[in-house]
Amino acid sequence: MRITEDSRVRYAGMAVLFLALLGLCWLFPVTGDDWFREDLGLQLGGLGDLMNKVVEQWETTNGRILGNILAYSAGGRKLLRELMRSLITFGVVYMTARVSGSKSLKGLLISFAAVLALPREMFRQIYPWAAGYFNYVPPVLTLLTALWLVRDVFNGEPVPKGAWRALALFALGFVSQLFMENYTVCALFMAAVLLVWDWIKQRRPSPALLCFFAGTVAGAALLFLSPSYGIVMTDTGAYKTGLVNGLSGLIATARENQREVLTYFISGCPVLFLSFTALGIILFARIKKAWHDYVAAAALLAGCAYFAVNCYTAILPALNPIVAAAWGLALLWGCWRWIPDRGRKYQALFLIVSAAVSAFPLLFVQPIGPRCLYLSYVFLLVAAGNMLVALPLYKLPGAVRWVVPSLLAAAVIVWVAYVYLPVHSAETQRVELIEEAMDAGEREVELPTYPNGSWLWEPDPEKVEYRYYYETPGDLSVTYVPLEKWEAENG
Repeated sequence: MRITEDSRVRYAGMAVLFLALLGLCWLFPVTGDDWFREDLGLQLGGLGDLMNKVVEQWETTNGRILGNILAYSAGGRKLLRELMRSLITFGVVYMTARVSGSKSLKGLLISFAAVLALPREMFRQIYPWAAGYFNYVPPVLTLLTALWLVRDVFNGEPVPKGAWRALALFALGFVSQLFMENYTVCALFMAAVLLVWDWIKQRRPSPALLCFFAGTVAGAALLFLSPSYGIVMTDTGAYKTGLVNGLSGLIATARENQREVLTYFISGCPVLFLSFTALGIILFARIKKAWHDYVAAAALLAGCAYFAVNCYTAILPALNPIVAAAWGLALLWGCWRWIPDRGRKYQALFLIVSAAVSAFPLLFVQPIGPRCLYLSYVFLLVAAGNMLVALPLYKLPGAVRWVVPSLLAAAVIVWVAYVYLPVHSAETQRVELIEEAMDAGEREVELPTYPNGSWLWEPDPEKVEYRYYYETPGDLSVTYVPLEKWEAENG
């Protein structure tokens, strides 16, 4: 097969983006309860030890089999960990662009920038924190890949037949379920809707979609058969649902969680609400309008302005659910009315609804965090990508079509490097101080706090004692000195 000049440019650009990701991932330090996994990873003697630990976790803690396998395998092995993070993240970037309908390097650059441009609280719980990363990011890749394999559904066409496609969809559906619970609910919803939708259109069930649905059901069964979820339902473990208090308990939990869910679903994510609003207004300007289109456009603009203000100061927080609902309905209306391509329209609507389904269970469990909304964030990015692809971008000057995506990707790379380069330097220094103290037989060691610590999940935990100890964890005491004081005392 002959490789064209465009293909060479695309492959070279993909290689540069992957290497950039690898470099950025290399800057991320070990944080939070990753210290447990660092010591555990070094103690695992082989596959048998790994599986015994995973089964123990399934029986006592959670059913996240694949999330635990990846996190434990990466523990104590930096090269393996960062290669895994880079490859999986690149896969998410690539599939975000492909499912959006873009095959070009320009689309990949935009996807790269958008996938990494998370709000700070979400970013620090996803990319630098390995435990969060390996539970929340890989299933996004598997679900996006499954969507790409069944993309014909959105155009009203049958999914291509073939044993390999059916087997791949079963496997993707199955493994997607062995990470996070709200992702599992979302995958079940997606598989069921796609199967029924296609069945109605084609008047017979698709073998490929049946396999996808069967895979999600089998994976969900394995996840939720974990005895640990019995503890969750009684509210006696680390995770609670409020079910012991019946409907009133669930409502109280939802009231407590709704602000965080709405913030990291849409109102605190400028990349999302600004992109959706801008793309929606551009598409609105290109159609023959009715009065309800003007109402929807006005609601988009008003909601966007409200979200932008609330990113900096909370104004009438009780309005958040009302504004988010009105803005969301306007967005759905805009996707339905303003996107000219039928396939792009249906896919955008499907992804927006699926993102909401992924977020909905989070209203009823505690504790939750911004990381739980990562799947919703990426699905909404892909929905916005479908809106972008629906525009006649080919009419823009070639320089604009290249410069803007390149600048966006470069800006994100520079910003992440700017934040985490000092962190990486501090991590190197901290490891040296610990090792010097242990070589000298000391029982206490002082470490400087991390610069840019707000971009790290649990940047200065005592859990480091579970990785560095003489005989038992805790026999080496670690304390942290504020960075300013440390620099003043140590030059």
